Amino acid sequence: MIWGVILLSGVVTFSTRFLPLSGLMPRQLPKLVQNGLQYVSIAVLTPIVVNAVLINQAKDIAWDDNPKIFAALIALLIALISKSIVLTLMVGLAVIWLFELIF
Repeated sequence: MIWGVILLSGVVTFSTRFLPLSGLMPRQLPKLVQNGLQYVSIAVLTPIVVNAVLINQAKDIAWDDNPKIFAALIALLIALISKSIVLTLMVGLAVIWLFELIF
């Protein structure tokens, strides 16, 4: 049973990487699939960022004295204003380092 799941996972993983490169798939995906793929990065990155900002070492939600929340909010504001990934990362990291030095 376990070996079957492992093999099936390997076949699915290989297929998702091989088929687009093989020429067996159409060059242009249907419009519905293209529209759905726009939300994949948001759906994948949001839980990672929320987990990194809110969850502490003890696996609890850290609301009090959490400089990451302030840095994330400021980085979000910079991202909305500038639309620059590099500037957002630089400002977010600078703010969190500054807050960690202060608190």
